[in-house]
Amino acid sequence: MSDDELAELRERVRRLEAAEIARDHLYAYARILDDPRPDTVTALFAPDAVLTTPSRKVKGRAEIREFFGWAFRADPSIKRHFVADARTSWLGDSRVRVRAQVLFTRRGAGRSVIGWGSYDDIVDVSGPRPLFTEKNMAVEVSTDLATGWAYE
Repeated sequence: MSDDELAELRERVRRLEAAEIARDHLYAYARILDDPRPDTVTALFAPDAVLTTPSRKVKGRAEIREFFGWAFRADPSIKRHFVADARTSWLGDSRVRVRAQVLFTRRGAGRSVIGWGSYDDIVDVSGPRPLFTEKNMAVEVSTDLATGWAYE
């Protein structure tokens, strides 16, 4: 194997490892949302990260923590998040884009909810632990089981 081939192989392995680290970071986010604590979820974000949700856009860890604190207080139901079809793409500079589908369930007092949507995130894998620099959440359906999700 030539030096050029070896260098190319090392770069491919580095990118594959980065993709797996970013994908694992997304799965960690889903697990943390199932045991909601604002400080724990906020620790997954870079200091200047941007979080975009269906209800608002926030920037920086302080605003992100405030958002999750509000969201967890507003909906104290028991939640589960399931990530599927996570696809990664290398953006360079130790940044990986991760796009995935998400299914979520919530169980609260007298009401069960099911929904789905997508995540479109950028994860920086350059430091000692990965961090979201951008997190975009879209909700396609969120409904209780009595109403259902029939197409009208």
